[in-house]
Amino acid sequence: MNEVTIVCCYNDTEQYNNFVDTLKAQSCPCEIIGIDNRGNKAFKSCAGAYNSVKDKITTKYVIYSHQDIRLTEHDTIAKFISYLERVNPDDILGVAGVRFDRPEVFTNIKHRWNDTGKISYASDYRIDGDMMECDTVDECFFGGYAEHFRHYPFDEVVCDNWHFYAADVCLRTKSKLLPW
Repeated sequence: MNEVTIVCCYNDTEQYNNFVDTLKAQSCPCEIIGIDNRGNKAFKSCAGAYNSVKDKITTKYVIYSHQDIRLTEHDTIAKFISYLERVNPDDILGVAGVRFDRPEVFTNIKHRWNDTGKISYASDYRIDGDMMECDTVDECFFGGYAEHFRHYPFDEVVCDNWHFYAADVCLRTKSKLLPW
């Protein structure tokens, strides 16, 4: 049985299919829920799209991802799960985050620049090897215990577009303003 579901709301089939190909190459199998928001534009926000499938997630963990993510190592999902196994059920993990006490973005993400094709780290402040506590995480690739997101869904009023839904859920969780 799979331990994790990857949820991705997409509007570009080619990018989404490339992402799914990297998921299928992972050493750890996962469920994949793709939310097609191309022609019909069924959702006006990512919060709404993600909330629409929360009851379809039957795995212990969930990861929310952008469509343009590429997992370049075969064990990325397995590593992410190993981190999730070390945290509390209400903790949220991501591959990039910020802290209130330091203005830098901390990450180990690599970015390909479209104009040059050059690959470089997305930030000068890398997380090397282990986890680092942050106050918020970036939307590109984050997750936690599926039960947490079922009980405390994304706020579709505050996050009524395609930005800041991960930061919002982190801040609400951190401040213990649950339930919403």
